[in-house]
Formats: sequence, structure tokens, C-alpha cells
Amino acid sequence: MQGLEGLTGKRVELLKDAVPKATRMGLLFYPDNPTTVRSLAQVKEVAARLGVVITPFPVQPGDQLDALVNSVGRAGVDGVEIEPVVPFTSYPREIGELVLKYRIPAVSELRRIVESGGLISYGPNLFDATRRLAYFVDRILKETKPADLPVEQATRLELVVNLKTAEALGLTVPPAILARADEVLE
Repeated sequence: MQGLEGLTGKRVELLKDAVPKATRMGLLFYPDNPTTVRSLAQVKEVAARLGVVITPFPVQPGDQLDALVNSVGRAGVDGVEIEPVVPFTSYPREIGELVLKYRIPAVSELRRIVESGGLISYGPNLFDATRRLAYFVDRILKETKPADLPVEQATRLELVVNLKTAEALGLTVPPAILARADEVLE
């Protein structure tokens, strides 16, 4: 599901809308992931249009998360977009707690980051995706060849906003974002 065309750029736009004074944003990503090239291109394109400077923060699976997020905070960025890749997919709760601890407004596809301290998530609905996964497993167990099954992308995206985080960071989330949100965590 990750790397859906345009979603990384859309998340940067959402973060800029939520933090209008932002001029510098970070991008946490795993450079060896095949979708990284597209994500970086999207971020650069959107950032140029918005007048935002992007600071890349490549991460490796063995990196210490606390030190990594602390370095993002020390870099003086006004927010960070967190790609849905290793190690963030393995430790979303910890990442959410750390971005809040270091007072960094964060946007990600990973809802669990927002549930524990991130500001906004925007991406595929994982419940729907898991349900579709069950369908494909069922088809394969009934001896359908995987090559005969269609390739699907998520059709339902969800926007989640954590108002408790916004308050802790001294931010006011614009009403337009709240009106579009599928869920607001208070």
C-alpha cells in the first residue's frame, strides 16, 4: 500500500496547512526502500511549490530511535513527514511518543504514530486492507493461482488528526482540516 502516487506530497501539504509558519520540514525515510525515490521526488516538488525547505533524515533499521528523533528536533525543522517503512512500521507507538517528547509536529501514513503523539495521519485504511488480504488468502487456499488474481491498491484513505498533540504543541488545527478528518482524537 505504501507509495501510493501523490500521498507523500499530500501529507506534506497537510502538515504545511496545520503548521502554516513552517519553512523547514524533515523527511524520515529508509533509503534502501524502492518507493523512496518516488517519495523524495514528490516531497521536493510539493516543498518547492509551498516554499518549504526539506531536510532528509535517512534511517537504517539498527538506528536508535530516540537519538534519531532527537536529531530531527535539534535540526530546527518545523515538522516532519515519516515514511511508512522500517523501522517506523515496527515501532509506531514509540515514534509517536518521541515526536511528541521532542515537540515535532509529525505527519505519516501510519495511524498508530498519530494515536501515540503524532499530529496527522493520511493513508490507506488498514482495516479495509486487511479484509482484502483475507479475500486473497482465501482465493489462494482455494487453489487460485496468485498470477490470476488482480493487483489492487487501496481505494479508501483516511485522515486522522490528534487534537491532544496539537494542543500540547501549541498549534491550532485549521477548521478545514478538521472538517475533512475521518477521525479526530481528543
